[in-house]
Amino acid sequence: MTVTIEVPASVPAQVKKPEGDAGGSDALATTLYEAAGRYEEFADRAQEVQDLGSWAGVAYAAYKEASGTASTEHAAMGVTVRRVARGVTAFTDTLRDLLRDHDDLLERKRGLDDRRTTLIADIDAAVDVTEAQVAAFRERSVDLRADYSELVTADDDLQRRVRENETLLRQVFQAADTLAESTSADGGVPPLAESAINRPGAPGSGATPEEVKAWWDGLTEAEREAVIAAYPERIGQGDGLPSDARDQANRVLLDDDLARLAAKSEDGTISATERRILENAQRTQEALANADAYTDPLDPGVKPGGQLWLYDPAAYDGDGRVAVAVGDLDTAADVAVFTPGISTDMTSVTGYTDQMMNLYESTRYNGDGSSVATMFWLGYDAPDGPTDLATLTEGRAEEGGRNLADAIDGLRASRADDPAHLTAIGHSYGSTTTSYAAHGDTIDVDDVVLIGSPGAGPADRASDFGVGEDHVYVGRDSRDFVATLGDEGWIGKFGIGLGTDPSSEDFDATRFEAEDVDRSWHRNTDEAHSSYLDSDSESLYNIGRIVDGHGEDVNGAAQSYDPWWGPPQDPEWDRDPTADQPGRSDTTADR
Repeated sequence: MTVTIEVPASVPAQVKKPEGDAGGSDALATTLYEAAGRYEEFADRAQEVQDLGSWAGVAYAAYKEASGTASTEHAAMGVTVRRVARGVTAFTDTLRDLLRDHDDLLERKRGLDDRRTTLIADIDAAVDVTEAQVAAFRERSVDLRADYSELVTADDDLQRRVRENETLLRQVFQAADTLAESTSADGGVPPLAESAINRPGAPGSGATPEEVKAWWDGLTEAEREAVIAAYPERIGQGDGLPSDARDQANRVLLDDDLARLAAKSEDGTISATERRILENAQRTQEALANADAYTDPLDPGVKPGGQLWLYDPAAYDGDGRVAVAVGDLDTAADVAVFTPGISTDMTSVTGYTDQMMNLYESTRYNGDGSSVATMFWLGYDAPDGPTDLATLTEGRAEEGGRNLADAIDGLRASRADDPAHLTAIGHSYGSTTTSYAAHGDTIDVDDVVLIGSPGAGPADRASDFGVGEDHVYVGRDSRDFVATLGDEGWIGKFGIGLGTDPSSEDFDATRFEAEDVDRSWHRNTDEAHSSYLDSDSESLYNIGRIVDGHGEDVNGAAQSYDPWWGPPQDPEWDRDPTADQPGRSDTTADR
């Protein structure tokens, strides 16, 4: 009996590699950013030298008109060249993604070809085959054919994306290839991007996060790439947009600042304001590099990656606004948003991103295996320090609370069909900020964590938060002086703090152990106040359990109280803390 088994052909014949050199494209973008800076410098200088004192008359009028025209035209050229440079950066970022996808497809094809070779060899070696063996061979052949078909579809998709990326870059150049286009208000904007951004629901138009999400969902992939390249400021701050899109747009802006301002710094033409923006950009670059290199503690072969969710280095007179996540905010099952307190500005982003790695690690080590994303969010103007009068009031916290509520709304809207378990964490003055955001039904979070808190702002009790008192958690190191400032008991602090002490009996939140093992005499209150996310700490373990959605498993601590016969008491003062937390590995993940 002759049995025919059709083994599928190896397809596609080849997986074509995307053309282009990402390094060369980066170099071109850097050159363009530097050129844009030169145009801007000339425009500013031409404007500055228009007033020449006593010179008057027809010649001066002509000079003033000519210099004014030159200033306007060079300013427009600067804008256009920056737009083109951003288009090149976006092209390069996409090219890198395409090259990685190409390598993945090649690996898939090698695996399928190996399976095909093995199947043919098994068929050829078979003797006196049974019906069961024939059925098994045919099943393997059918499965192989289906997998080859999926590979062909994936390759077709890759080649389509390559063509769209190259088309977009061509359109970026063509939109500014004449002098009239280059000096126009929209020079360098491809029609595809301009058409998309003018549709209802676009970010920056006053649309709600839900409307922005609907707008994004209605765009083609090519339109999405186009608006990221042409309007990175609007996409990078678009509440309701996928975090990956915001990350791509904000990295374009970051590359712009790094290249353009570094060139000015080298030749000595950088201003004090620009120097501060450059420092903010450099610290953000360091934070992202650390986050991108970080490996998952349970699977060293996986890099969760970093996401630049917010980037505004000039905000608040150079203090800046920034948010960096470790992990994928678009897909993680457990998401934490951490808000810092006083003395925090954008130059702090590297250290806080490292703390987000600690929190990611703790959540993964001690969790149920769910995916995780932890984000440092500095989206408000934190007081400059203890001597800043804003530290003594709740005004910045109230404003920051509104900003945080908007950010949470944006995160929720971006994945309305796949909601994450979301935890809002506030430290120090940031705990008061978080309290303003969580008071009532302002934000849609599952759990609220306040650590090192000088007071819970508008909330008198944990039940004042929309999540319910069972989902409000507090960490307080007994040696943390800042955490003793909140009002407590019948006497309070005469207004020194920023509301009720959330670790107190009166507030009635779930307090967890947060003592530090280092209680040596030379340890100061600042160290105690800043150690809540330190590796191997009691606090980090417990916060990780909450972020993982298992707050009921925290190691509880007795609440502080204020007896009528004496000063407030903290039962944790005399307890011996330990770094040996349940489930904690003895090693630290590679970074």
